[in-house]
Amino acid sequence: MTAPRHRLGGELFDRIAVGDGGPEAVRILRSAQYSRRLMLVREVVARAREHGGSAAEHADRAWELLAAAYRSNPTAVVETLTYPSVGPAQLRSLGTLLGPTAGPADTDRLLATAVVAAGRAGLSGAVTLPVRHGRVLLPSLGAAQFGGAAHGEPACVRTGPAGTTVSVGGQRVRALAPGAASTSPEDPEPDGTGWLALHGLAGDGNGPVLDDLDPDAFPASAGTGRLPAAERVRWQRTFARARRVLRIAHPEQLAEVGEVFRAVVPVLSPDFRDLSGSSNETFGCTGMSAPRTALGFALDLAHEAQHNKLAALTHLFDLVDDRPGELFYAPWREDPRPLVGLLHGVYAHLGVARFWLRQLGVAREPAGRQRAWVEFARWRDVTREANGTLLDSGRLTPVGTRFARRMEGALAELHAQRVPEPAAARAADLARAHRGRWTRLHATRHHPARP
Repeated sequence: MTAPRHRLGGELFDRIAVGDGGPEAVRILRSAQYSRRLMLVREVVARAREHGGSAAEHADRAWELLAAAYRSNPTAVVETLTYPSVGPAQLRSLGTLLGPTAGPADTDRLLATAVVAAGRAGLSGAVTLPVRHGRVLLPSLGAAQFGGAAHGEPACVRTGPAGTTVSVGGQRVRALAPGAASTSPEDPEPDGTGWLALHGLAGDGNGPVLDDLDPDAFPASAGTGRLPAAERVRWQRTFARARRVLRIAHPEQLAEVGEVFRAVVPVLSPDFRDLSGSSNETFGCTGMSAPRTALGFALDLAHEAQHNKLAALTHLFDLVDDRPGELFYAPWREDPRPLVGLLHGVYAHLGVARFWLRQLGVAREPAGRQRAWVEFARWRDVTREANGTLLDSGRLTPVGTRFARRMEGALAELHAQRVPEPAAARAADLARAHRGRWTRLHATRHHPARP
């Protein structure tokens, strides 16, 4: 297996910088993520071999399966390694393997990933994985649950043209791809046995899955755990309405969202506000609290797609020369942010401002239009201010400067849009209130900020 070469032309780079790029850009960024994941897997295997023993045996078996799957069906390996949870899981394994001791647990997740790839490729094979908390997790597929199985009990995972099965003792569970018809118990009781599927948000095998099983899909999140069926259906219905919102007013963003996301992770919001986020190492995923409205869900998807694109881009280019301890005011956060965090916020909120401007084209009710004008004016103005902070910081690389200047051009175009006075005044009031609140919270420390 070899990592492909990647080329991102200047014109496409500039399109990404102004918030566009479309499916073409996303495909290039995902290909680069595959290369990154493949190099990470190679490093895990190399470090496991240095330790020897069972960790090396598991790593060698995983590499053997991945290589065979790649020879048979390269797409199966690419699809498996680019699933969002694979990166954090392998980084965690690598962190342990860089220490003085290692055991099979440090390469179990790699072995589970490899057997999924082999199964996708239709290859016959078998591996042994331990039961953890009553389950055997197969990344990007789901989990087999075994009632009464002891923690650490060995499970046999078999793949072949007929599919994948997981067996513990005399109990066998058939693994199913998201959206596949089930002939075995699904979503069993906590002490039961059966297959826990990853359900498609679209209600079928297409589009992102709602990953409420894999703890690595969105690291450091307060996950909800397995969603009740009624709650899952509510997510699916809201997602269907959100896609209609995007289709009507934001077709280009719908295409981009469809290309970016493989998974959405339901998370808990500590203060019951709408919450969404993305991680640098989980390209193709976002964590979200339960969406309350279709419009809010559509906005969050468009917003987090921007974060995903920029995270992948920063794996290809150094945009910022961050200095430890140097923090800045961000008009959308209550906490001071490092410069790279400010860059992410500017890029995402450029997308938010453009979202609300497009939404004005379909808003018919006075309240809806007023809200769209206020949101557009607020995020357009404060985002341009924050982008000025980036450009004035002296901490952008030449490529980062080009990126920020392209954002400035896009924001200048938005600034030329005339906003009704009541909406402009309300937007300015909200911005001042946020800045005042932030200043009171952080008055004891100096944080560079554009006045």
